[in-house]
Amino acid sequence: MKKKQQLRFLWNRTLKKSLRVMKLTCLLLLVGILHVSAGVRAQEGAISLNVKDASVTEVFDLIEQSSNYTFMYNNELIANLNKVSISGANKPITEILNICLKNSGLSWKLIDNVIVLNRAGVQAQAPVMIKIEGVVKDKTGEFLPGVSVLLKGTTLGAATDIDGKFTLSIPEGQQVVLVFSFVGMKTKEVPYKGEQKLTIVMEEDAEEMEEVVVNGYFTKNKSSFTGNVVAVTKDELAKVSSNNLLTALQVFDPSFRLKENTELGSNPNSLPNFRIRGNSGFGTEALSESNLKNDPNLPTFILDGYEVSVEKIFDLNMDRVESVTILKDASATAIYGSRAANGVVVVTTKAPKSGELTVSYSLNLSVAAPDLSDYHLLDAKGKLEAESLAGRYTHSDPKYQQLLDLDYAERYKNVQQGIDTYWLSQPLRTAVGHRHTLYVEGGDEAVRYGIDLSYQGNPGVMKESARDRVGLGFVLSYNLNDKFLFRNKLSVDKVKSKESPYGTFREYAEANPYYSPYNADGKLQQVYATHMAYSQPLKNPLYEASLNNQIASDYMEWADNFDIDWFINDHWRMKGRVAYTERRDNNKEFKDPRSGVYSGSDYQTGDGVLKKGRAYVYDQRSSNVDANLVLTYSGQFGNHFLNGALGGNLIQDKFSNEGYSVIGFPSGSMDYISFGKEFENQTAEGTEGVSRLLGAFLNVNYTWNNIYMVDVSGRLDGSSQFGSDKRVAPFWSAGIGWNVHNESFFESAKSIVNHLKLSFNVGSLGKASFEPYQAQTMFQYYKGQWYANGVGATLVGMGNKDLSWEKTTSYDANFEIQFLDSRISFDATYYYKKTKDLLSDITLPLSNGFETYKDNLGVLENKGYELSLRGWPIRTKDLNISLYATIAHNKNVIKEISQGLQSYNDSIDKDQASSAEESRKPRVQFKEGQSTTAIYAVRSLGINPANGKEVYLDRFGNTTYTWNALDKFVCGDTEPKVSGSFGLNGDYKGFNLSLNFLYQCGGQVYNSTLVDRVENANLRFNVDKRVLSDRWTKPGDKAFFKDIKDNSVTQVTSRFVEDENSLEMKSISLSYTFSKEMLKNCFMDRLKLTFMMEDLFRVANVKRERGLDYPFARTFNFGLQVQF
Repeated sequence: MKKKQQLRFLWNRTLKKSLRVMKLTCLLLLVGILHVSAGVRAQEGAISLNVKDASVTEVFDLIEQSSNYTFMYNNELIANLNKVSISGANKPITEILNICLKNSGLSWKLIDNVIVLNRAGVQAQAPVMIKIEGVVKDKTGEFLPGVSVLLKGTTLGAATDIDGKFTLSIPEGQQVVLVFSFVGMKTKEVPYKGEQKLTIVMEEDAEEMEEVVVNGYFTKNKSSFTGNVVAVTKDELAKVSSNNLLTALQVFDPSFRLKENTELGSNPNSLPNFRIRGNSGFGTEALSESNLKNDPNLPTFILDGYEVSVEKIFDLNMDRVESVTILKDASATAIYGSRAANGVVVVTTKAPKSGELTVSYSLNLSVAAPDLSDYHLLDAKGKLEAESLAGRYTHSDPKYQQLLDLDYAERYKNVQQGIDTYWLSQPLRTAVGHRHTLYVEGGDEAVRYGIDLSYQGNPGVMKESARDRVGLGFVLSYNLNDKFLFRNKLSVDKVKSKESPYGTFREYAEANPYYSPYNADGKLQQVYATHMAYSQPLKNPLYEASLNNQIASDYMEWADNFDIDWFINDHWRMKGRVAYTERRDNNKEFKDPRSGVYSGSDYQTGDGVLKKGRAYVYDQRSSNVDANLVLTYSGQFGNHFLNGALGGNLIQDKFSNEGYSVIGFPSGSMDYISFGKEFENQTAEGTEGVSRLLGAFLNVNYTWNNIYMVDVSGRLDGSSQFGSDKRVAPFWSAGIGWNVHNESFFESAKSIVNHLKLSFNVGSLGKASFEPYQAQTMFQYYKGQWYANGVGATLVGMGNKDLSWEKTTSYDANFEIQFLDSRISFDATYYYKKTKDLLSDITLPLSNGFETYKDNLGVLENKGYELSLRGWPIRTKDLNISLYATIAHNKNVIKEISQGLQSYNDSIDKDQASSAEESRKPRVQFKEGQSTTAIYAVRSLGINPANGKEVYLDRFGNTTYTWNALDKFVCGDTEPKVSGSFGLNGDYKGFNLSLNFLYQCGGQVYNSTLVDRVENANLRFNVDKRVLSDRWTKPGDKAFFKDIKDNSVTQVTSRFVEDENSLEMKSISLSYTFSKEMLKNCFMDRLKLTFMMEDLFRVANVKRERGLDYPFARTFNFGLQVQF
């Protein structure tokens, strides 16, 4: 036989499939970039061509794309041919070939639409082809579409279809070695030995798992991407948390920070509040525990291509999540335009696989134990001693002194009898929850289906609180001749939530330990009688819990998502999506007429007696239509890669609600609304509304030889929420990148540095986090009076036709490097964001009839950096150990505020100057040059040893004993200097161990516990143990706290601002996955056991009470996953 040759044999049809993995692009940009164009003539054998200094390979590529011809030749034959310039319309291909091969010593011959190149004088023969078929799977048995299959040493190849199948024709007589490659998988070489059908199993490559970027509309190759994203797989999520997707993400992205809620703790009905790269808006109103809607700093959430609420993600079953991608900078988020300024979180759920019927079941058993490590309360004896030292049992009037003596004697007797009630345990329990997920899937090449059923019972650690979820989903997909793919997903979700009837946890932290919850007869005591009369008696919080008080809500949501994929030809693809969602919310509250809230004098006589008891009902119906259409292109021309997407979307949200409260119930058991005596507010209240968003976008990505890349995006958005003159706004981004490791001069360094990438992008993004109709003049029906011609209306809000989007200009610089065959990787990012036209209130003279109206005036700046380091010190066949650490820093500065915000700041100062209650704690204020998270307090020089009084420093630098709200200054910032995570992950023969920690350093906190529960503590209630320590008692004492007998209100000062550094063990998990060999006789395909502990401990230098309304908890999870 002749010496084996390397053959080049590109088939136009198979090229389509191998490029499908890259997806999405726009052929039109090619002319300007390459100075190349080609057009097909009506008859065969001629094309229009215009190339300048193009390689022969590039010319052959254009001929293949513009005709039915393909080429076959030895790569070495044309490796050194000169570049050519050819220009002409309808130029014969024969003439083009002669120009390319002029003076080369080569000739060509056409055999059955195959142009065969050979040396001059050598007779070309038609090749005899053999056909190879096979299928490609991953190690779990899932078929892999889009896998590149190449004949080694050539560019002859194919790609697997959506069922993982491939067909490849190659010349006979070759030594055949097939090379299989796929993003996220290890490249595999397989010698072909004449098998009738090949079955290839590919393994995951841990270092390549993040090489695909999913942005919700389409998928990009990360190597050619200039943006900043964090991609997390289902397996990585499972090692961090088994209950909550949102809390798990902060481990993977240091800029994704959950704001700790020291009030609501582990309440199962409390949605977490979080930020990506700091605050980008002003928010003065408190957000409810169950609704973060209209939060100006909340990112956008995309679930399977559609925008959803944060509550939808919060209630999402983690067993159904395939991957999560966090988009952070302009290049990554610009296609979302007005919804992109705060970042975008893209969640993708699992899709059904083809093959035999597969049944998967997972069980997660969770045990939550209350975490009371931050509470250090006085016991019965200590509490009585503290009261005595504070002078609570002394009075100048003998009459009152006698009453106080009797109170002391009774309480002392209780202590002597051993009464020492640990009230913190009374409303708590060890909560046992469980989650069940059943998933059935199967199908063939044409039809696939998936059915999932899930239930999660999630009780809270406070008795009778819970959040239960039931979900049902059905997915059906149909593949029509590999040309059209239809997919429909129908889902129904029911969520029921209930708050604990035991009230707030602080009531139990304040209950006095020398009282017993029960009287001598074993019945709950309602109040604790005292000889000394007080305006409010001491109540037993357990008695309130025994009544029929209720706070409950539920919602049912059903959604139908329909997708169509049209694979138009070799390079073009069109995808259309439409989703319709309908939701019904119900909320009910009931206050028992025996409740202590009705113990006041207003309810003891007259009509007040008939107003005890209250029921509140609120119902809302909402619907959403979300449709988008995306046309994508993907193509390769020699060393040039072009990807693009052109699309548009339409979103419509409608809602209507009604609510009313009824008072006057005869008893707690008669809680039905019709038992009420009358409406609390004359009539029922209700609102309705509709908003629409229409947008169009374009994205183009060009890469040369996988070295240099350009990424450009543009979007135009129109919204009904804005003023009539500002309905439409443009948004854009542009990015450049450089894969230094692919440069020829870098080859010598690749043994040490195998990956080095630099990128930069800039863009303008927007957001619209506010209620509809704020740009319009609003009227409200006046229901208090009817007229002959109907009901009247009153003006309630002044509109602003110029109200516009909040706009953020963003700059990002990214650096990526990997050493020693990717054993060590390091990523660094620096960003700068400037948000202008922030929505704020403008103050108006009262003569206008309104105090404020909305306008765009504020300017806010964020800048910072993010660092990520990961290493694999051990990486063998059986043992893999990886370590990681992340760190993030963000600095937030207000550059400009409106007159309305200045008025807001003035109102805070006024409130704190006139109200003792308001002056006890810092309030959020917005001042130019400061942060949105700054702590404002009057500067303190501490307690004067001479007289025990606090010494302040006024705004002029003078010392004074008088506290003045106008003397406040910035004495701290709750935003930490740095925060992040670190941990370890190890795998050994089926075992996995994962440790994950969170930390933050350099921030400050106002320690309210030292004020409310120590120095300024009301000793009618139980308090912190530190109430007796470090107190000033006599002249000369150097102490932190003032005299315990000093009953004056402690106002907000820098004395209680403390530096806060904390370390938290987020999770530790241990799992074991049984091998297939162990399961082959058990009728199971997969079996995995998991044990996980979450929020195991937290160490902080600031000692304060956390979980004031609802305690924090430690969670222990036991998991089982089985597949048949």
